[in-house]
Amino acid sequence: MKFVLAPVILFFVFFGCNQKPTINPGINIDTTATVDDRLSDTTKTLVASLPIKFDSTDVTLFAVSFVELESNRGYVKSEYGSSYSGGNISFSLGNDYVDGSFVNLIFKLKDGQTRKLTEMKANFDQVSFLREVFKKTGAGYLIYFIYDRDTNGDREYDSQDLRALYISKLDGSDFKKISQELHDFHDYEFIEDEMRWYFRTLEDRDNDGMLTTRDTFHHYYISFTGNGYSVTEYNPLEIFGK
Repeated sequence: MKFVLAPVILFFVFFGCNQKPTINPGINIDTTATVDDRLSDTTKTLVASLPIKFDSTDVTLFAVSFVELESNRGYVKSEYGSSYSGGNISFSLGNDYVDGSFVNLIFKLKDGQTRKLTEMKANFDQVSFLREVFKKTGAGYLIYFIYDRDTNGDREYDSQDLRALYISKLDGSDFKKISQELHDFHDYEFIEDEMRWYFRTLEDRDNDGMLTTRDTFHHYYISFTGNGYSVTEYNPLEIFGK
């Protein structure tokens, strides 16, 4: 099983220790996507990564980040604190995923056309290619873990905010949020023989700004077929009357 908070001991640390609030109950959180206004910031430069291509696909991706030069060392520093030496932007690449801190993606299509993923202001934490779905259905999808709302009111989009779940087709089209507003994406598991991508979110039910044992887990699955996908909420604890 793949856990966002792994290994298992971190699950208990998550609930047992005092964490910084990820939701500021003293502000009205804007839950609508806002247009990225960082392009007008003349103190930062927009930089693209080297090309990223998932094996056996015909789409090339470029991760985009805002950077600033550190005049005393000549290094490049990202907006979200990760340092990259020599002016190059680095991301952690796996077989079918990209980890990093980037603000958008560029897609270069087979016919040579390019498109950007979104106009939305956000910070991307990871993008994953659903290879097994691609093998079984022929349909390519990308899953995104994104900080898309300033939930703690510090005017940043980072790990102190709630993380949302998005999906798109492999070419970046039909980009859509599939987690509920003000729910924090927690973990997931893909069951291949069902063609279902299960995930959980956590809701700050008592509105204290902290995600604790007093709050509520929500369970969902994305069901994939050759004709598309659907998202369903379910309750495995229903048998206990919960």
